[in-house]
Amino acid sequence: MFCANRPAGTVFAARAAFALAGFAIASWAPLVPYIKEELSLTHLELSRIILLMGTGSIIGMLLISFFISFAGIQNALSLSVAALTGSLLLLAAMPPIHLLAPTVFIFGLTLGCVEVGGNIYGTHLEKTTKRILLPSMHGCYSLGEIIALAIICALIFLKFSIFAAIAIPSVILTGITLNALRNIGSVAIFNSDKKHKEKMFVLPKGAVIFFAFISSLIYMVEGGMLDWSGLFLLQKTDISIGFASSAYIVLIIAMAAGRFSGAYLIGKFKNYKVVLGGVSLCATALIAVYFAQNLIIIYACFMVLGFALANIMPICISLAGKQQSMPVIAAVSSISTCGYGALILGPALIGFMSELITLNGAFGALGLMSLALSFIIIYKRRLFAIA
Repeated sequence: MFCANRPAGTVFAARAAFALAGFAIASWAPLVPYIKEELSLTHLELSRIILLMGTGSIIGMLLISFFISFAGIQNALSLSVAALTGSLLLLAAMPPIHLLAPTVFIFGLTLGCVEVGGNIYGTHLEKTTKRILLPSMHGCYSLGEIIALAIICALIFLKFSIFAAIAIPSVILTGITLNALRNIGSVAIFNSDKKHKEKMFVLPKGAVIFFAFISSLIYMVEGGMLDWSGLFLLQKTDISIGFASSAYIVLIIAMAAGRFSGAYLIGKFKNYKVVLGGVSLCATALIAVYFAQNLIIIYACFMVLGFALANIMPICISLAGKQQSMPVIAAVSSISTCGYGALILGPALIGFMSELITLNGAFGALGLMSLALSFIIIYKRRLFAIA
């Protein structure tokens, strides 16, 4: 079991791992144009590289539960964190063309391992400490994104190279994370799941399917905002291209605030009301942004959207750790994989929708889908009685 004499250290270790994962994914975004220019990649070649990163992430999400069972949670997370940072630094150094594909794949693979491994560990921590922890852990993921965007942009502005701008903060954060992970000690993470101990892989079933469905739609929305909000602003307002990412920055700041207040909200309103309220607000914000033309109103919609999305995924993962119909680690892995898979692959679906009904129409369609989901949640509210 967890080292009972070091609960604060184990919680900090989980938060540090989430922050590093957020930092890594946010660092990837500014790297893409540099890699394209340095290696003279075509749009098609770059698209294949990005798809390879997403494929690696999904494979890592599927493999991490087996890695944990074989090596233990401390070794699995520590090795994944070290490999994630190593591959990020190699990408920032602009590797030779023949090393680009395997490096991107390893980056995606280890990112998936850290994200889902962190969720598995966080769920187990919630059960052993009997505290609401996952919202603030996911808040650290958002904080890692904000730190990456702020520090990398600041260092580039100060004339640092892209490699130095990424290497300096990532090495520091990785050192903090690896040191914190030493506090985990020897963790028998499967001990609390004796009912399903022999079943290392099972198909999702029962409430897990429902929570995986919720997480998929919610993360498809978040992924859509990451990839398409800049173009959306350029199409609907007269904002300059240099500020096109400002709406997404508003969203992740609001999301971080929502996640750090998640424990209070869940304690006061309980899981069902927080999820239903979040999905309903998500639908309202997306439908409102469909009609909005004013930049300030659009920013307000993105702020509401970020706050609405904040705690839905953490609650779904937490509930997966409390259900009894399938192994906890398999359940958490399933929901995390569906969610993060939608985050990676969802933007492509939104792009296809935008070809048919315009980008603004695709955002409106996401709003209607979220509205439909809120009615499904009302119908299935009994599934939230797990906790």
